[in-house]
Amino acid sequence: MLKRLLIFSLFLPLFIKGQNYPAKPGNYVTDETRTLTKEQEGLLNAKLKAFEDTTTNQVFVYMTASLNGEDMAQFCQTIFHEWHIGQKDKNNGVLIAVFKDDHKFRIQTGYGLEGQLPDLLTKRIQDNDMRPLFKQGDYFGGINTGIDLLAYYSCHAFSPDPVKENETKSIAPLPPAEFDYGKGLSGLLIGYGINGLMLFLYIRQLRKKNRDRPTRKVIFMTIAIIFALFPCFGSILLFFMLLFIQDTKGISSSGSYSSYSGSSWSSSDSSSFSSDFGGGGGGDSGGGGSSSDW
Repeated sequence: MLKRLLIFSLFLPLFIKGQNYPAKPGNYVTDETRTLTKEQEGLLNAKLKAFEDTTTNQVFVYMTASLNGEDMAQFCQTIFHEWHIGQKDKNNGVLIAVFKDDHKFRIQTGYGLEGQLPDLLTKRIQDNDMRPLFKQGDYFGGINTGIDLLAYYSCHAFSPDPVKENETKSIAPLPPAEFDYGKGLSGLLIGYGINGLMLFLYIRQLRKKNRDRPTRKVIFMTIAIIFALFPCFGSILLFFMLLFIQDTKGISSSGSYSSYSGSSWSSSDSSSFSSDFGGGGGGDSGGGGSSSDW
């Protein structure tokens, strides 16, 4: 009997810790505090599903009451590892963990997104954009804003400010540059030459496409001539006009444009959410990310 009690006492800490450990998620958003409404969870899940479908990046949200004395960075690292957030070959996952009663939260990034989402950036998103909303009790707004910014910067390069806010740097004014009239005139002639070429190509295509529409042809030709009067900006407009007239698939026989909707990761309606949640893709994290509080 004593031997059994001894063995039980040795494994008791592991048992307690396992009981408090969050189970693998059934969706992108796991809210153990029931702070978010069903509609809010649906909106976030739909957005994160569309984001993964578009980029293969995974963002999971975990909201619970307290850390219960656990170290936040290590706790989030364990969740990330056990949930396998991100794709296995890319490790492109992000975990947003909110500990409501502790007034703490963390953004944990996978190996593959540490370049796009450095610690400096995630810390700035937390302090400047998420924290003020959490202070107001707007947990949905804070999480939603964090997701939007993380999704944006995961696809766009981030560069820190060259001069910190608390620093001042005196920059000597540059001396006024002397204008070279010869170079200016040659540049103007080159600009008009390009405009003339673009105008010639456009008019030639316009005659082929609008033989049975003389009024339409005159109108577009007049617009093109006006654009050709502007050396630089006009050539750009003429270029797009030329592309437009060559796109025969974009115009139907009645002259109306066919509609096109590009793919987007954002979503504003929970009804578009598909419940086929596949769980983590096998990704992992090396501990990158940042922590904050409110």
